[in-house]
Amino acid sequence: MGAKAAKVMTGGQFRALMKQPKPGAYLFYGEEGFLKRRELESLREKLCPDESLSAFNHFVITRDSYTPDSLISAVLAPAMMTDLKLVEIYCLPFAEYRKKEDSDAIETALKAAASSDDTLLVVYTTPENFDPGDTKAPSAWMKLISKYAVPVEFAHEPTQRLVLWVQRHFTSEKLIAEPDECIYLIDTVGHDMTTLEGEIGKLRCYLKSKERDKLQKADIDLICPHNKEVGAFDFADAILATDNDKAFWALGDMKQKGVAPQVILGSVTKIYMDLLSLKLYADSGVTSDEAAKRLGIHPFVAKLRMEKAKAADRRALEGIIELCAAADAAMKSSAADEFILLERLIVQASQLRKRRVF
Repeated sequence: MGAKAAKVMTGGQFRALMKQPKPGAYLFYGEEGFLKRRELESLREKLCPDESLSAFNHFVITRDSYTPDSLISAVLAPAMMTDLKLVEIYCLPFAEYRKKEDSDAIETALKAAASSDDTLLVVYTTPENFDPGDTKAPSAWMKLISKYAVPVEFAHEPTQRLVLWVQRHFTSEKLIAEPDECIYLIDTVGHDMTTLEGEIGKLRCYLKSKERDKLQKADIDLICPHNKEVGAFDFADAILATDNDKAFWALGDMKQKGVAPQVILGSVTKIYMDLLSLKLYADSGVTSDEAAKRLGIHPFVAKLRMEKAKAADRRALEGIIELCAAADAAMKSSAADEFILLERLIVQASQLRKRRVF
């Protein structure tokens, strides 16, 4: 690919192109994280199905592992016993890279990947770590990356398409959600599919607990309030599941809404403490209703969280609570950026899981 910027591709066009994966470089950007993650996961499944070979054919360059040499080495490494290898440049803080050696290294890697016959490279970004600018005035990084990587924009889906998507989520559980209720849910929660999927799950559990099969607007008002706790719980749940994509998205969403990092950490710590208490109660035979009274939380919330708690490992909960305490101490005793401390919390929890601490 030459120096001329490539034409922007939609997520749907990329999906069609990758029915049979091909070498090349691609830039994933835009606000719709759900679809972005789905396409990346699909590539991982297609290109790295054999875990024994993933160490040779799947390279992930993150904030913590990035160096100019590590990036270029990953791109130049030959694919082993397969036609293609996958290289992810994952959520790098591009705004922090102001040295010429960084931009030169990234450009060299992109140029090599664009002309490679055994490398599929994805520059995976989120709105928090990448500013594309706009069509008339693209950012400097957008200009550089799109010289070699095809830009793939993941914009929020239009309401009409989301209505059908929401309805399918309910009908798959033999529940009825009329278009008016689906539109009301989208207006209440927003167009972000990650958030919508979480709220749909809560609504389906609620309807089943009430032995009803049809969604009503009153259910949405009850279960899907706009408050900080919803964002904090999504964040906490993603960390526990080591779903780093979702965790970074939830953190960025709360940051964008102006939620203070101390408030986020306090809410998350309380959620983990509640989950640990609920697990101990469940193991002792205490019902969710009784646990709700003891913890002072809503019975329906307690019921949902007790299911999460039962599935969680006690050591995982205790380990993450310790990480939260360490992050709290760091916020109070250092001048470090408090949102970076929360980002480190995500990575540290993931590293604990990789080291099989829990």
